[in-house]
Amino acid sequence: MNEPAGILITGASGLLGRSLVKRFTDGGWFVFAHYHKNKGDSHQSCEWISGDFSTLEKTRDFINKNINKLKECRALINNYGPITYKNTGDVKSEDLIYDFHHNLVVTNEIITSLLGSGSLNSVVNISFEGVGDVKPYKKILSYAIAKAGVQMLTLSYDREFSGTKFSLVSPPPIEGGEYGKSSGEVVNPGIIADKIFRIIDQT
Repeated sequence: MNEPAGILITGASGLLGRSLVKRFTDGGWFVFAHYHKNKGDSHQSCEWISGDFSTLEKTRDFINKNINKLKECRALINNYGPITYKNTGDVKSEDLIYDFHHNLVVTNEIITSLLGSGSLNSVVNISFEGVGDVKPYKKILSYAIAKAGVQMLTLSYDREFSGTKFSLVSPPPIEGGEYGKSSGEVVNPGIIADKIFRIIDQT
């Protein structure tokens, strides 16, 4: 009997992350589920692995500590990336550095580390609805700038690395999450998880 394909999901302890873990374990994958503080339940198809991505050094420590597990992963979902809420007029350079690191630098560091293994077939980077729109942002300017960088990274890497399929999924606000539309339009995280599963499972 063949071993189940492995996948790393970063930011797996949040609303979307937990839905992704469930969808992929239900779909026959073995999930390495990254968390920082809120560990989920491990079982025969899921191993939760702790990681602090607050600095580049700590991110690299996470990769080095777990590389023997992760180098066999066939897929990667970069779901990690906290949102900074701040009025545009209050945004400081430190906010830009923070969001650039947490949303773009961490994503790139994990991708490039796993690309070298030769096993990585599919990468899905998670963004947000409207990423790349050229418009004023009232509350999430530094986050939007960082996610625009993730969008460019995804498109460029998909062209550069022909052996790995890179996709960007930009969902609307998640049901139960902190950030929502003023209209109240939100989506169940299970719907997004199922969409991502189809993208990866067909690669």
